[in-house]
Amino acid sequence: MTDLPVPRPPTLLQRFVATVSALPSTVAVEEGQGRTCFAELAVRSAAVATDLLDHGVRVGDIVGLYIPRSTDFVVAALGVMQAGGAFLPLDPDYPADRVRYMVEDSGTTVVLTDGGTPHHPGELFPVGVSILPLAGPRPAARAALRQPAVTHGQIAYVLYTSGSTGRPKAVEVEHGALACFLAGLETAGVIRPGRARVGWSASPSFDASLQQWTRICRGDTVVILDDLSRRVPQRLVAAVAGAQLTDLDITPGLAEPIVDRLARVLPVGSGLRLWVGGEAVSPALWRSLAGHSAAGRLEAVSVYGTTETTVDNLWAPIEGHVAPHLGTPLPGQAVRLLDDRLRPVPVGEPGDLYVAGPTLARGYLGRPGLTSRRFLADPWASDGSRMYRTGDRARRTPDGRLEFLGRTDHQVKIRGYRVELGEVEAVLADHPGVLECVVVSLTRGGVGVLTAHMRTAPGTSVEEVRAHAARQLPEWMRPSTYSVVTAMPLTQSGKIDRLALGRAVTATGGG
Repeated sequence: MTDLPVPRPPTLLQRFVATVSALPSTVAVEEGQGRTCFAELAVRSAAVATDLLDHGVRVGDIVGLYIPRSTDFVVAALGVMQAGGAFLPLDPDYPADRVRYMVEDSGTTVVLTDGGTPHHPGELFPVGVSILPLAGPRPAARAALRQPAVTHGQIAYVLYTSGSTGRPKAVEVEHGALACFLAGLETAGVIRPGRARVGWSASPSFDASLQQWTRICRGDTVVILDDLSRRVPQRLVAAVAGAQLTDLDITPGLAEPIVDRLARVLPVGSGLRLWVGGEAVSPALWRSLAGHSAAGRLEAVSVYGTTETTVDNLWAPIEGHVAPHLGTPLPGQAVRLLDDRLRPVPVGEPGDLYVAGPTLARGYLGRPGLTSRRFLADPWASDGSRMYRTGDRARRTPDGRLEFLGRTDHQVKIRGYRVELGEVEAVLADHPGVLECVVVSLTRGGVGVLTAHMRTAPGTSVEEVRAHAARQLPEWMRPSTYSVVTAMPLTQSGKIDRLALGRAVTATGGG
């Protein structure tokens, strides 16, 4: 499954320069009551670049941004890239030990702050790290927007993602990958023509944030949503409607409690498009979104991708009476479903999901062994390019849709049988009374058992769901216990916290 290649697009910095020239007085960022136009953003980011160059930052150097989701973060990130560096987001909400590890592991020697550092620098950053405040006003001649001198092959940013060893690992992403990512969204129509008002709700340390704030480079206005709006559904609904957003990226866990509320307050033809991704969309949420889309209250798309493949690689409009699926690749990208010997699997058979194309990251910083294990030579590419092993499982249906089956690390052994937890979840979620479902594996007395955690519709009993599972799953794939929850616990990124569910099993019935 692949799309036609697209020409190499301009970098985000080149697009930003063009936008500043075309829309200097247009609002680029809204934060609370504050407004920052493109011209001001250009002047401020150029001042940051000047300070970094004066401090000795060279092309390819990593610069930490210890700045929360804010206008200042956008200024700092643009400034780092203009100076030829790569920015490393350091979320101030992270524990101090994690921030310190990221700075040490990445070899970062310069960190930009907005003055709101809650820790003493000596406690937070290693000895020898320079801590610079964001640049203040500069004379116009000194702060003039510098023409970016970056190439597609230079590193644009570094993001840390969770590691199997318990230590996060750094992913290096080049300007070319970031440029192809944004251009692919536009070419596919995921980003609609014209200017947009884009909500920014994700932590800057998560790749979803790039899908949000980088939209300024094409002339869109980014509206920064505060933390309270992110945590309280009623506040988020009010913020989205009040700001007249046209685009909001959101995880299924955050979408579940707000979709019906949004549909009640938005007028027909509101123009809002929800980008739902980060984890699998449940059948119930898919049906709800498709229904509201058919009624004209909002639109919704499913997006799939990884940090290592630059945020998004597959997309699908959420509409019609179809089961949740991953959709099709963005232009220039390809997906492959392979077995453990890298052979294509037949239609209908589960396989490991690989992504190929120009949005692949350079690799893991300082981890050549891990890079070579996850970024493999693509046997189907004639140019020697690579493909990335996502660690996800999927299968292709006879009509060509790609169904998500879960993580390979969610594949468990139950009494000697290999079980895909995602397959069990899909069967349970197909029951009309199951709104959301997560299945976890536990060991009891040395024996592996499955526990299903469900959010159900009123009047739905555990016995109904158990009977539904018995009709469709072999005995060894059926959960032994069921837990009904009012809401799924979420991680900081808005994804379902499987570890928390595993620690808090409350059985409501035996298998």
